[in-house]
Amino acid sequence: MGIREADHDGIEYYYDETVGARGHKGALVYLVKCSQCGVKMKSLSYGPNKKYVCPDCKYNRKVKQREVEADLLDSITTKSDRRFAKAVEELRKQTKHFEQYAKAIRLAQTAAERYGSVPEAMVAIELLQLGYRVIPQQKIGKYRVDFYLPDEKIVVEVDGSLYHQKQKDGREATIQLSLGIDTRIVHLPAELIAKDIHKLDKCLKQP
Repeated sequence: MGIREADHDGIEYYYDETVGARGHKGALVYLVKCSQCGVKMKSLSYGPNKKYVCPDCKYNRKVKQREVEADLLDSITTKSDRRFAKAVEELRKQTKHFEQYAKAIRLAQTAAERYGSVPEAMVAIELLQLGYRVIPQQKIGKYRVDFYLPDEKIVVEVDGSLYHQKQKDGREATIQLSLGIDTRIVHLPAELIAKDIHKLDKCLKQP
């Protein structure tokens, strides 16, 4: 990728002898736009599908991340708060644009005591970030489910390694009958969440 793609996309470029000279012409420099603010900046490479971020936006993003984390740390007082903070930290490790999660984190934190594990808290944040209306620990008959998405009629269960051994006979059938046969029950292995939370939406949209 390079000049041909730049010509196709209308990207300006020039040779600069002062930038990492390569041959007699100097380095090929592309003038690309920051995907955040739109300002033009120099780049020694170009790819049509690559997102470029200028130094100012990178700095602002880091500042925003620190603000989100600082606000969270200031609010830690209980075991559930510490568990939620751990979930946010794990989510940050998996997320490129973590600053975009600020609102979802604040909303999820209001129900922090309802999440029984770090993966559950991560799922709560990701569901809110994706725009779902979420009811955590919804009571259905004599059971409670981890999350219920009423608009989509989806039950989301975050399963630990011992889930299937402890699962009582008839639990799922009772939930299905209580909510209707058109309700879907989606089981998410906790290890999948810990590895890649961003596969959640794909799991929910599978038939």
